[in-house]
Amino acid sequence: MGVVIGRTCRDVEAASADQVIAGYLPVIDVTAEDVLRRNPRFLTRAKSFDTFLVLGPHIAVPDRGTDLSDVEVRTVVNDEPRARNVVANMHVPPRELVAFHSRVMTLEPGDVISTGTPGAHVVRPGDRVRAEVDRFGSVDAAVVR
Repeated sequence: MGVVIGRTCRDVEAASADQVIAGYLPVIDVTAEDVLRRNPRFLTRAKSFDTFLVLGPHIAVPDRGTDLSDVEVRTVVNDEPRARNVVANMHVPPRELVAFHSRVMTLEPGDVISTGTPGAHVVRPGDRVRAEVDRFGSVDAAVVR
């Protein structure tokens, strides 16, 4: 799941994050684990290959203050659910992520913060991956090399 920033902001409190969030969207966020294993400092490199981030296809805009705790996020590979979890179980909830990042950088309209995955799964060329977020939609993409 991704959080889309709607207003320029800095030093936002989690309780006020809805005032700067434009909405949410499904995200496929891939990591090359083999690159990361070689050197943990290569996280940016391991996440930056072409096609490793798929957003979209639209932004869902819930009412401010909407309880997101029961929103389920799923990773589906070749039409088989591989991981699922709810926002309530995230290590850092979306509004807190906005607050955290806004303490170290100015967030601008259109910035997207990926909340992470409900569980990683190995994918191979030829697979089809789909990220599903209840109430917010889904996005899918073919795995290519």
